[in-house]
Amino acid sequence: MHEQDLKRLKDLLLAQRREIFERLQGLETEWKILSAHDIEREEEAQKADLTALFSQLDDLEKQEIEDIDLALTKMAAAAYGACEKCGKTISLERLENLPATRVCKRCAREAEGKIRH
Repeated sequence: MHEQDLKRLKDLLLAQRREIFERLQGLETEWKILSAHDIEREEEAQKADLTALFSQLDDLEKQEIEDIDLALTKMAAAAYGACEKCGKTISLERLENLPATRVCKRCAREAEGKIRH
């Protein structure tokens, strides 16, 4: 993989990571605002919805951050872009669309097929 491609993919990964933290920070700020108000019925419902969303996002976001950090670690170790299942090179197109992906398109399809059955 060319150095330019790696730099572009690293920038994508860092931007995704930053976006996740900004989203979480925004949710946390909204939750604090709702907590500070006298709670009325509507605000109570909003707070419950926001708390549920925050806890759901928390697990998903943690996994995303772990995947991004793993991809960045692999870049530093010159191991980025290799499929964890078959060892083949993941296409640049797939990495541009899913820079934190750990498997090639073929292995992802196979895993998806197993989940469906």
